[in-house]
Amino acid sequence: MTRDPISTTNRTRGADQVWPNFLVIGAPKSGTTSLYHYLSQHRDVFLSKVRKEGRFFSGVGDGSVYWPDFYHFDTAPDVSDYQALFADYEGEARIGDVSPDYYAYAPIAARRILTYCGSATKIIAILRNPVDRTWSHYLQNVRRDAEFYSFEKALADEPRRIAANWGFQWLYADTGRYAGRLREYRDRFSDMLVLLQDELDQDGPGTVRRIFDFLEIDADVPVTVEARYNTGGIPRSKMSVLDGAHDHRDGVSFETLHAELVAPVSGVSGATSADGVYPPIDDSKVSIPPMNAATRARLQAQFEPEIVALEDLLGRSLDQWRAS
Repeated sequence: MTRDPISTTNRTRGADQVWPNFLVIGAPKSGTTSLYHYLSQHRDVFLSKVRKEGRFFSGVGDGSVYWPDFYHFDTAPDVSDYQALFADYEGEARIGDVSPDYYAYAPIAARRILTYCGSATKIIAILRNPVDRTWSHYLQNVRRDAEFYSFEKALADEPRRIAANWGFQWLYADTGRYAGRLREYRDRFSDMLVLLQDELDQDGPGTVRRIFDFLEIDADVPVTVEARYNTGGIPRSKMSVLDGAHDHRDGVSFETLHAELVAPVSGVSGATSADGVYPPIDDSKVSIPPMNAATRARLQAQFEPEIVALEDLLGRSLDQWRAS
């Protein structure tokens, strides 16, 4: 097994403690679950088998953000909880954690990663066209019985959710603001690789080899990258949400809506868990409906300054994200 000198720094806070020396920070709905599966295949990479996302450095486990009670979201609120995720570590050169909340809460997570893991930690971000990412984020919540408003109403409701400190899982457009969050990492870590989901889609093997090169491990280890994980789409039974069937329920809590609309039908009291490592979706049971054209145009205009800011940060063109 290849050993990397950097891996010796992951026990600095205690003889029995293991800390990541690389992190995949997101963004959400940009291919992080697929990367978890692909990177896990390398003999020199350790990623927790307990769950994909450690969720320690973002602080989401401290109870400071609003998360609807029915939507299960395991966190690691303290060091002992986080260390339990690394119980199976066997000396692999690269120790990772794939957690999109580290992107979503970058001002908190970047500082804590620096404190616990050190400045040599390698940071990997993967980004997606922000308009498409916002739509996919919303559809995921609808599929998981965690959003009850139409897309347009949910977007209009976002300022209220931000003011009420809702979890990023319900902040669809805000979570697509990349440049400011990435700058939190660029200012603290010298080794940051920023990928695009477009690159993963167009050349999966080549993109994974780039990651292995970045991690300074054998880039020629064979990895299967054909499958995509945690992909989008909703079943036909959820289409009424997109059509605004519940938009008139202003002021009704998500917990109440879930209890009325979901639990009696499904027989469960909680939404599909946000935890675990998702298998590929059965495409025969879901579809990805098109976004309303006017909404897409409005989002494209809204995100244009964000795209420009990201181009300046990365020093590359992102014209593929602009409307044709």
